[in-house]
Amino acid sequence: MKHILSLQNISKSFENTKVLENISLDIDKGKIISLLGKSGSGKTTLLNIIAGFETSDSGMMNLSNKIIFDKNTFIEPQKRNIGFVFQNYALFPHMNIFDNITFGIDNKVLEEKKKIVSGLLKLVDLDGLEKRYPHELSGGQQQRIALVRSMALNPQVILLDEPFSSIDSMIKSTIQKQLLKILKNSHKTAIIVTHDANEAMALSDKIIYLEEGKIIQYDTPQNIYKYPKSKEVASSFGIASFIVNEGKTYCIRPNDISFVKDGRYQAYIKNKLYQGEKYIYEVEVKEELITLYSTEDIQDDYAKVEINWKNLSVIN
Repeated sequence: MKHILSLQNISKSFENTKVLENISLDIDKGKIISLLGKSGSGKTTLLNIIAGFETSDSGMMNLSNKIIFDKNTFIEPQKRNIGFVFQNYALFPHMNIFDNITFGIDNKVLEEKKKIVSGLLKLVDLDGLEKRYPHELSGGQQQRIALVRSMALNPQVILLDEPFSSIDSMIKSTIQKQLLKILKNSHKTAIIVTHDANEAMALSDKIIYLEEGKIIQYDTPQNIYKYPKSKEVASSFGIASFIVNEGKTYCIRPNDISFVKDGRYQAYIKNKLYQGEKYIYEVEVKEELITLYSTEDIQDDYAKVEINWKNLSVIN
């Protein structure tokens, strides 16, 4: 599959503080990539470098076999053919939806603009809202307008900075599904900055996990969950416990350990929480505190457990 975007050895420092260090990655056309990490890990800086809002101290970027920047080249943001959806959507409050979407389209006559807007609004199920203003739309509708505005110039890549941060948590799942459908139906390549691992898992073909300006893991959501490369990654993607066996540290997910009458390991039950279809237990095994799920209501303080070692990922 053809790489639409390639970064090589990107580094960035602010006042002697290193924010990004030797970032290299390839992104395939039509894929949705999430950029995940704690605050200060370098997510937004990397997004801004790709957009052209920040310059890198070193390295190069290639978009569709065209050098966007290197030590001798720097193409300005507006000439990169990259769309950007800001965290606050940045819609112009004094312009109606039609004018917001067509802002920056200077080489088209009115009829062509109408055709573009009509097609984009149909894509996001907002037909007929051309004459409305941003304040007349819900947060989810504003987000979709911000997205199609970024698509109006037919960019090769769309960048989204924390697109769900201002969406009410009760409707966030619905909005995520809508965004995923829009991006997939339009066959756009997208990079989404987020701090929410569940969001990244739900939306992404691949996830980039940053720690202190370095890529710790760049992989599919399934592989990042099953085979995390650090304790930080493991803990970010669901409940993770860790146990040392024969000098190696293993990551244990709640379903990797179970109560078995003739199990090999003695477990001391420290906590039990009832959650409808299952109990969540915290047990001490081999001097390590491990979380497990079970439908059993264990009344005793001790029980036998079995660990599915073959299914575990080695952290080191």
